[in-house]
Amino acid sequence: MRFLVLGAGALGSYFGGMLLHGGAEVGFLVRPGRAAELAERGLVLNLPDSKIRQPVRTLLAEQIDRRYDAVLLTCKTYDLDGAIEAITPALGEHSAVLPLLNGISHITTLVDRFGSDRVLGGMTTVAVARSPDGDVIRLPGTPDTTRFGELTGEPTARCAEIRRASAAGGVPSTVSDSIVAEMWVKLFGFAAIASIATLTRARAGEIAAAPASPAFVMSVIEESARVTTAEGYPPPATMKDTIRRLFAQPGSVYSPSILRDLEQSRPTEGDDTIGELVRRAERRGMEVPILRAALCNLQVNDFRRQQGRAS
Repeated sequence: MRFLVLGAGALGSYFGGMLLHGGAEVGFLVRPGRAAELAERGLVLNLPDSKIRQPVRTLLAEQIDRRYDAVLLTCKTYDLDGAIEAITPALGEHSAVLPLLNGISHITTLVDRFGSDRVLGGMTTVAVARSPDGDVIRLPGTPDTTRFGELTGEPTARCAEIRRASAAGGVPSTVSDSIVAEMWVKLFGFAAIASIATLTRARAGEIAAAPASPAFVMSVIEESARVTTAEGYPPPATMKDTIRRLFAQPGSVYSPSILRDLEQSRPTEGDDTIGELVRRAERRGMEVPILRAALCNLQVNDFRRQQGRAS
């Protein structure tokens, strides 16, 4: 199976690198700067128990000269429009587009552009980061769940083949017959965790040290759950408990990606996650003051970031 990975940031480098390590044919569609970096150093994956360095095949947008069986989208949601234009030349009639993005609305965008028969659903809890020199670090002690499947829930040979290729590279994954529902659960968890981190600007251990945090964390969880439940996707009690325990560990240095984005003055995915829940709540006439406060916080931060760039 021939894979194309859009981007070689942290998540794309991890999944593409592990597929390559397992023997799959993989190309990385990247920008010129990342292509030069990979040509010089190769792709370096720092795993909890090993280190992998390997040469990779990179392509710029104008260099796509073949069709790929599966295209992995691992970009940020705010880059989706550009990603769609970039991968279009790589798609054949039977190609599969597998997005591992946060949020839910990107599925509609992809289906509208490529058709439902070429779009899979996907979600992952894998936590990775890039070091200043471009190496990819698999963060230890974090969840390792990756699920994908047909939007219809039907089993297909292409999903089975993607799962086998992932397993060969050492990445456990599951083909789901209810991937849309699982993406909603992921959206609930991401929005709740992102809201907590956005409003406190703190690591999990710091939040755990605050006497007011248990009640605050539960309020965010329940507010987020009310929205997804109204949409027909109530989160399981185990997911709620996982988030509660995440912010009840003294000394924990855990931080979600949105907090790292804020600290490093990068754009965030807040509008496609927290904002998604706020807009759906508005359409239903639901009050979500905590989620709205987190979204406003992110919007102010984005305004300041853009003003700084302009100056």
